[in-house]
Amino acid sequence: MSNKNPYTQAADAYGNTAGVTDQRSLEGKVLLKSARQLEELSKRLANGDAVPLEDIGHAVEYNRKLWMVFVNETMNDAHPLPQEIKNNIASLGLFVFKRSTDILAETTPEKISALIEINRNIAAGLMKQPKAAENTAPQTPPESNPTDNLA
Repeated sequence: MSNKNPYTQAADAYGNTAGVTDQRSLEGKVLLKSARQLEELSKRLANGDAVPLEDIGHAVEYNRKLWMVFVNETMNDAHPLPQEIKNNIASLGLFVFKRSTDILAETTPEKISALIEINRNIAAGLMKQPKAAENTAPQTPPESNPTDNLA
């Protein structure tokens, strides 16, 4: 059994799977997963269900840990994002951390909805294919065969 703390395990898992698929798509998917967990929590609260603190903590902490990974990446000087975007991510992360504390202190669907919207909006942006990538993708002319030059 590993002696790593849960945050380190989450960061390691995130790092290990990042190269398996498109990084942006992976980040979008985990943000949507967190948004779904938070939405389920919000719906239960709005319906008047007695939601155990453990359930609230699980959804809020998952989201907070996810944002901690994003914020930590903004401090990586080697990360290719422009500094302005890193600063925006860090600012959003700080809001998420503060709102998470507020939710744990007094849980309301209204407080949770802000986190859901942030996650969905960021995920939507991440899952869009950048225009530059679409226009710079190499294409093989239809009349040539890519294996012709292999011999």
